[in-house]
Amino acid sequence: MHYIIGNMSVPRKAILIIVLILSAIIIFRYIDISTFQGIASLIFPEKIAPENLKENYKKNSLKVLIVPGHDKNSYGAQYRGVTEESLNAKLGGYLYDYFWSDSHFSVFTVRAPSGEYNSWFLQYLEKEKANVVSFRDKLKTAMRSLLKTGAVTKNTKVYHNPAADNTSLNLYAINKWANDNNIDLVIHIHFNDYPGRKYDLPGKHSGFAVYVPENQLPNHKTSNEIAEFIKTELETIQKASNFPKEKDTIIEDQQLIAVGSNASRDGASILMEYGYIYEDKIYDKNLREQTLANMAYKTYLGIKKYFEN
Repeated sequence: MHYIIGNMSVPRKAILIIVLILSAIIIFRYIDISTFQGIASLIFPEKIAPENLKENYKKNSLKVLIVPGHDKNSYGAQYRGVTEESLNAKLGGYLYDYFWSDSHFSVFTVRAPSGEYNSWFLQYLEKEKANVVSFRDKLKTAMRSLLKTGAVTKNTKVYHNPAADNTSLNLYAINKWANDNNIDLVIHIHFNDYPGRKYDLPGKHSGFAVYVPENQLPNHKTSNEIAEFIKTELETIQKASNFPKEKDTIIEDQQLIAVGSNASRDGASILMEYGYIYEDKIYDKNLREQTLANMAYKTYLGIKKYFEN
């Protein structure tokens, strides 16, 4: 079917696309555009740049937020009594200490080494819950419109289980707090698992991977550059993931809330998968603490070298 506009005959499909694009534009008029910084450069211009972060580093004011993944109610992977959330919290504690001892960084962490949420985050979540829900829902609605019009292309390399509603809310709260407080870099800490393995037996994959925002997202470039330095350092103590879909080691991701899905992060964000929970150096209690400390140090050192480079 065609419509006549002036002297032109316009296909119905073209009219529909125009209407959808205009709808997306109207939606964005009512959303803080600073939350969308680069999905497509014409729509979400990138504001974060490496030179901005390096200038903050020189001024001894670079802000880092550490997010040990999961919690005691949702502990993630588990192997023979060892839970992912406990590994994440301990590694996060080591990483926090390295940044805290360096005057170039101001460091914050969502969870303590004991695994408990820090009071500042719980207070923020309670006070800002309605605003966080609005922040999340508006971003999702806007992204759906952009995907529907083709302004943004759907790109999924590794499938992730959808986050439960409370987990989703926590992650969007972290992103909103980081944006509100001009956090330069957010580091999410995780350990992997092989989904097909028997409960008490190891799986067939091993090694680390680093997830970064997909290249249509506003915080891709700087996040990816930092990830390269972390990868280089971690490769000196462990092998990269041998999971075929993680063959590139640094994986661009469009779905993970942690790295800024739906353009929810202004600054750099990365998600570390430090290895598979059943690997000996991670599971063995005689090796575990030193392994976690080494992983934390290499992560800190990679970031430090990035800013000193």
